[in-house]
Amino acid sequence: MDPARWDRVQDLFHATADLSEPERSAFLSRACGEDGALLVHVQGMLEQDVRASLLDRDVTRVAQDVLDAGPSLKQFGRYQIKRVLGEGGMGVVYLAERTDLGNLVAIKILRDAWLSPARRDRFATEQRMLAQLNHPAIARLYDADTLPDGTPWFVMEYVDGLSLTDYCSRNDCSVESRLKLVRSVAEAVQYAHDHSVIHRDLKPSNILVKSDRSVRLLDFGIAKQLEERGRPVDQTRTIQRPMTPAYAAPEQLRGDQVGVHTDVYSLGVILYELITCRLPFDICNKTAGEAAQLITTADPAKPSMAAQLAVAPSARADLDVLCLTAMHKDPGRRYQSAEALIRDIDRYLNHEPLEAHPDSLRYTVASFTRRNLNRALWAIAAVALVAGAVGLTLALSREAGIAPHRARTVAVLPLQNIGNDRSVDFLRLALANEISAMLGYARSLSIRAVEGEKYTGPNLDVQKAGHELRVQDIVTGRFLKTGDQLQITLEVIDVERGRLLWREVFDVPAQNMVATQGQIAAKTRRGLAPVLGVSEFVTESIPRPKNEAAYKLYLRAKAMSLDISQTLAAPEINKRAIEMLNESLALDPNYAPAWEALADRYAEQGWFGRGGEAALERWRALTDRIVALDPDNIIYRAGILYISTLGGRETANGGITRGGAYRQLEDLLRRRPDSARLHFIASWMLRDTGLLEESAGECETSVLIDAQDAGARSCGVTFMLRGDYQRAFDYLRLDTGSEVSRAVSIDVLLRQGKEKEALATLQNDVPQWGGYNMLLAFLEHRPASEIGALGHAVQPAPDPEVNYFSAAHLAYCGQTDAAVPMLRKTIEGGYCSYPAIDSDLLFASLRARSDFREIRAAGIQCQNSFLAQRH
Repeated sequence: MDPARWDRVQDLFHATADLSEPERSAFLSRACGEDGALLVHVQGMLEQDVRASLLDRDVTRVAQDVLDAGPSLKQFGRYQIKRVLGEGGMGVVYLAERTDLGNLVAIKILRDAWLSPARRDRFATEQRMLAQLNHPAIARLYDADTLPDGTPWFVMEYVDGLSLTDYCSRNDCSVESRLKLVRSVAEAVQYAHDHSVIHRDLKPSNILVKSDRSVRLLDFGIAKQLEERGRPVDQTRTIQRPMTPAYAAPEQLRGDQVGVHTDVYSLGVILYELITCRLPFDICNKTAGEAAQLITTADPAKPSMAAQLAVAPSARADLDVLCLTAMHKDPGRRYQSAEALIRDIDRYLNHEPLEAHPDSLRYTVASFTRRNLNRALWAIAAVALVAGAVGLTLALSREAGIAPHRARTVAVLPLQNIGNDRSVDFLRLALANEISAMLGYARSLSIRAVEGEKYTGPNLDVQKAGHELRVQDIVTGRFLKTGDQLQITLEVIDVERGRLLWREVFDVPAQNMVATQGQIAAKTRRGLAPVLGVSEFVTESIPRPKNEAAYKLYLRAKAMSLDISQTLAAPEINKRAIEMLNESLALDPNYAPAWEALADRYAEQGWFGRGGEAALERWRALTDRIVALDPDNIIYRAGILYISTLGGRETANGGITRGGAYRQLEDLLRRRPDSARLHFIASWMLRDTGLLEESAGECETSVLIDAQDAGARSCGVTFMLRGDYQRAFDYLRLDTGSEVSRAVSIDVLLRQGKEKEALATLQNDVPQWGGYNMLLAFLEHRPASEIGALGHAVQPAPDPEVNYFSAAHLAYCGQTDAAVPMLRKTIEGGYCSYPAIDSDLLFASLRARSDFREIRAAGIQCQNSFLAQRH
């Protein structure tokens, strides 16, 4: 064998000698490629190593052999071995006592030193690294020597403490306390970097916390000396080194260049784990190759969404930035030093703005697409699906000339009537709605809907309201009618700091509401919008009212609608609002917002009231006119497209199919790629048609833009149907107080086999839809007759997704004869249900039935029809 070949064999042997069997096989498969002879040579050396080595023996047995070998091996110079502390990466660690001073130390002994030069080199490296590092948070080196047979050992500080994760768990540490501990670790890491040492194996088990809360960083066994300050190591070597995959940076797993950024990534993983009480990637039961694929290509859930600890809503975004910047897959986008991470931890703890910023949506989507396009051909199908949902955003933003990014979140609260004239009370809700409508045309803003009377009154805590609504800014104000004048005051409050950002006071004639609308439009665009960071609107041609009486009727009807929207059982008020809007439109037939309000009333009457199909037909008859009058109200138009085909129907005016509606929705996305709500509507339509992967992509794009939109809770259904239950809960936690989130949480628990948890949730609050009463009876093991009676009471709903839930509950509770027609009704309503019904655990009792197979075929046809129509 020529020298170069032999060097290659030795390199591969030393690189894999300490790896587990799955990791070793995966590495050699990649490293040797089609060179079978090279693989045989390396495997032969590894087999010989195993036959001669003690490494395949239990560590306790190995340690006991040392202790039983006689006095000479129990005494290391001045140190007396007392007991085994544990197994390090290359050796056994013992607790020992220095006999002359009586203090306790830790002694690390290299096992099988004679078998592997690589192990001896790494052991010597650790000793050398510790010798040059003198920091209070790094375990100190005291002494070193060799046994008579040449086995090296060294003595270091004994740390009586708990691992970082155990300490935080046992002491129930707050988020702030955990951040301070990570800060201490980062200081030690920065010190090592300052001395040209990178650790390369940072993880909680290598970090001990003492009772006084001080930390000690251990195990520099695979640390690396930087050749020059700031220069990455291993610039010409790509052989894999020992590491802990769960905490390893993507470049380590790929065998690319590593440097200080590699330790920063590991610090990010540790911080993520401390906040969420779980690792960012679940690599249990995965091979080394599968783990590397997951870590190098997938994105973790935002820590704020996965957090198991109490995190203030106002702090969630910054917590996401802290973790995800440190863990960025692109080393150039990470914190460029541990010191930079420390600075932002300090800013977070001091409630100051961070230096780091979240990725723009353009960068995220481009990076996602680039990573996937460079993967092997087996991933092309997945790329196509995700690119349709996530990659679309990049293409759309390019066409529109816009770089989408995280939207600023704003809520407009009802204004206060601070006078005694109750005749203008309707303006509290109506004027706030006008401001929201104006801001709806602004790019890169997410406007929270605020309806009803919850956030009103002179003693309102604006900051608390902002936190509950999960927004950055609150727009609020007040008005006073004195004689013929109306004085209006508008304000913007920074929720996090409780600071007034902007105030405007202006007077308008109380009897001229058309002029008031013009003033509000001007103040919103020229004063309010710049304060909110808005530099561009979709259009300059917003609808303007022309008739004073018509506009007042519209404002009163809109205020009534907003006041009753949270209580759907108000048909008389809804009817009166419809009458007023019809009167308004008779006077001013070209005012689009009045048509939109009227359409909303018919839709609500049809879906939730007693209007039925007749009300929905009246709603459909209005849609074309609304689009013609207000083509730039893109989010409203998207809602029309979704509702127009909900329930498997096609609109009467034009006969648009659901596929055709989705094509139009894509056109709207080209104009407003910055809208989280638009992507959410797309996800909903895709979920209805069973395209769960694309739906999930749109959900993720939506939360990239607006991570705190409670309305996105519905995406929990998408991830539940995909079997990704943890991600489903991430979305449901966006709005834990809603009936929808509670109901879907029960279903997720059932599909996880957690019947006791589902029962406890049901007993606390039974959702009044989808057969949950029957479900409660079944889980409480009530008589079959009672369960059957409750199952018989489950009736189809206008919403086919509710029918899917009902069918699943009926099947789960043994009411299979009732479940089959309910599932058929679901698909007839346009909720394709395929492929979810193939994997949904609640339908297991139906799958052997011939009528189920017929329904499944109908579900496939439902989906194929949509796919054919949209292309």
